[in-house]
Amino acid sequence: MKKIYFLFFLSAALNLSAQQWVKIDSVFSPFGVTVQSFSSPEFCDIDRDGDFDLFVGSLNDDRVAFFRNQGTNTAPVFRRDTNLLRSIYEKGIQFTNSTYPSLVDLDGDNDYDLVIGGFNGLLFYRNIGDSVNALWEQDTAVFSAVNLLLGTDDRPAFADLDNDGDLDLIIGIGESFYGNVTAGTTLGFRNTGTKNSPLFTADNSLVAGIPDVGLNAYPALKDLDSDGDYDLVMGRDVQTMLYYKNTGTKESPVWSASSSLVSGIETTSYWKVPALCDLDGDGKIDLIYGTADGPLYFYKNIGTTTAPQFQRNTSYFQITRIDGGASTTSLADFDHDGDLDLLSGDYYGKLQYFRNDGDSIHPKFVKVTASFSSIDFGSYSSPRFVDIDNDGDYDIVSGELNGTLICYLNNNGTFTINTTIFSGIDVGWQSAPSFADINNDGNLDVLICGEKSELSAFYINTGNNVFVKDNSFIEDVEIPNYAYPCFVDIDNDGDMDLVFGKMGGTLVFYENIGSPTEPRWQEKSGMFNGIESRQSLTPVFADLDGDGKKDLIVGEYSGNFTFYKNNIVTSQNEKKHYLPEQFVLQQNYPNPVNPSTIIRYQLPRATNVHLALYDILGKEIAVLVNKVQSAGEYSLPVNAAQLSSGIYFYTLRAGNILQTKKMVVIK
Repeated sequence: MKKIYFLFFLSAALNLSAQQWVKIDSVFSPFGVTVQSFSSPEFCDIDRDGDFDLFVGSLNDDRVAFFRNQGTNTAPVFRRDTNLLRSIYEKGIQFTNSTYPSLVDLDGDNDYDLVIGGFNGLLFYRNIGDSVNALWEQDTAVFSAVNLLLGTDDRPAFADLDNDGDLDLIIGIGESFYGNVTAGTTLGFRNTGTKNSPLFTADNSLVAGIPDVGLNAYPALKDLDSDGDYDLVMGRDVQTMLYYKNTGTKESPVWSASSSLVSGIETTSYWKVPALCDLDGDGKIDLIYGTADGPLYFYKNIGTTTAPQFQRNTSYFQITRIDGGASTTSLADFDHDGDLDLLSGDYYGKLQYFRNDGDSIHPKFVKVTASFSSIDFGSYSSPRFVDIDNDGDYDIVSGELNGTLICYLNNNGTFTINTTIFSGIDVGWQSAPSFADINNDGNLDVLICGEKSELSAFYINTGNNVFVKDNSFIEDVEIPNYAYPCFVDIDNDGDMDLVFGKMGGTLVFYENIGSPTEPRWQEKSGMFNGIESRQSLTPVFADLDGDGKKDLIVGEYSGNFTFYKNNIVTSQNEKKHYLPEQFVLQQNYPNPVNPSTIIRYQLPRATNVHLALYDILGKEIAVLVNKVQSAGEYSLPVNAAQLSSGIYFYTLRAGNILQTKKMVVIK
C-alpha cells in the first residue's frame, strides 16, 4: 500500500438549539392577530380566565387558527397558540374543515365544544377535557343527518331559539359544490333532543322572515337589545350586512328586517363574516367581522345595552400587510433615519412602502400610501431596494410577470425609469431578482429566478452595470420553479449564502462553502424547519433587534408578513447550530483533486461511522474514519499528494446507510 498523508480535521458536531427561529407576531400585528384571506372570527373564553379568546377560520387556509387572549377583558392582547387545535389536524387535513369555527357547549358538560363548518359539512369535536384545558374527540354522529341536507360551504350559528333549555341551530348557506341548497339562504334545525344529547331536526319555522340574501349568508345570533330573545346579524358578500330583530317571542322567533343598526357599516369589503361579543368589557355587545382580504374589522357598540350603535374603531386588529396579496420583501434605510424600512410588491404590480417608525432594535412598520404611487410594474412586482448606480441613494429594481427587470433610478427622491441597464434580460415569466457582490469585485451582481428553474440566470456585473450571464456561479444550486432568491451572509463568515422562497411555502438554504470571491453552494436541510405558509414565501434578512444576528421577515402570497427572531446559538468556533435531518455524504470539493480536497458528511444521530477510500478496482487504500460520532456535520481535509492520477471512490457506512462518491485525482 502506498503511504498517503491525511490531514485530519473534524469539525465539532453542531447541535440544534431549542428553536432556531422564533415567530413574533406583534411586529406586524401589534394586537397579535395574523389572518389569512376570507377570515371568519369566533370568540369564546375557552380557558375560563375571564376574557375572550379568538378562533379564526379561513376559506383559503387549511386549519383554524387559535389566538389566546393574554391581555384582559377590557384590553385584549392576542398571541397565536398552535397547540390547542393540534390534535384535530395532526393526521392531515383531508377530512377536516377550516372555514367557520363555532364554540358552544353542545353536550351540556360546562365546557366549550367545537363545531367547524366548511367543505365537509359540519364537523363536531367534543371537548373531553375540562373547562380550562380543552381536549378534542371527534363525534361523527351528531350532525350526520344534518350534513345530508347541506352542501360544502355552511356557516353555523347556535342559540336556544325556542327557550326550551337546549341549543338550536341555524345555518347560512354559501357557495356549495354539491347538495340541493341555494347560496344565500338560511336553514333552521330545532334541537329535539336534550342539552346533553342534541338531535337536530330540520325546521324552517326557526328562520321565518329571513329571505335569500343574494350571495353567501353568514349568520350570528345575540340578544343585542336586551329584551330576552335573540337578534340576528347577517353578513353577506359584496353588500352591507343585514339586521333582523326577533319580533316574535322567545319560544317562536319571527325575524323582521331593521336597517338602522348596520347602516353605518362600510360597504366596500367583500365577504363579511360577523361575530358578536363584548370584546372591550364595557357590558355592551360589539361587532367584529372577517373580510375577503383577511383583516378583522371592529365596530364598538357606542350605544346602550338596549339601543346598540356600532362605530368603527381602527385601533383594534391593526395589521401590516398587503391588501390583494402577493407580498414580497426588501429592507433598506430608505429615509436615512437609522432603521430599516420595508418595500413590497403586490399582485397588481404596485409598490407598497412601510416606513419603520420604531428604531433600530424595535421595528414598527407603518404603511405610507403616497410613496412610489406613480411607479407601476404591471403585475406580480418583486421590487428590491438597491443602489444600482452607486450614488449613495436607493434605486428600485423589480421583477414582474413578463419575466424582465424594470429599473427606476433615484435622483434626489425623483424616480426615473431606466430601460438600458437590464435590457435583453428575460427569464420568461414572473421574474424575481436578488443582488449581491458575489465575486467581491465591488460591483453588484444579480440572480434572477422565474417560472421555470432552467430559465433562471445569474449575471455578473463586469463594471459600469454591464451584466453578463454566467451560470457557473450557481452550478451547484438546484433552483426551484417560481423561486424568490435572497443572498445573505446568514452565518456571518464573510461570504454570501443563498436562500430561496418556494412556491410551496417553504425555504431552501444553500451555504456558501467556497469563499467570498469563488462561491460554492451546498444545500443544508433543517435550517428553516417550522417556517412555512400555504403558498409562496419571500424572505429577507437583517438584524432588526440589535443582537448581532440576522433576523428573518417573510412575505406570503396571502399578503401577510411574518417576523422570525434569529435564535441560532453560535460560538467563536462554530458557524451555527443545527441537526441534519438525514445521512448525507457530500461530493468532495474541489474535485478533481490536486493535491488536497475536503470530504463533508452529516449525521442525523449518533452512530458508528466508517469512511474509507478505494481505488477503481475496489481495493481499500485507507480508512479515514472508524468510530462512533455524534449527530452533526463533519469536514475532513484530505491530502492526496501521494496518490497517482486516476479515479477513486470513498464510501460512508453509518448505521445501515451506505453511500459512495467518486473522487478524481489529477497530477
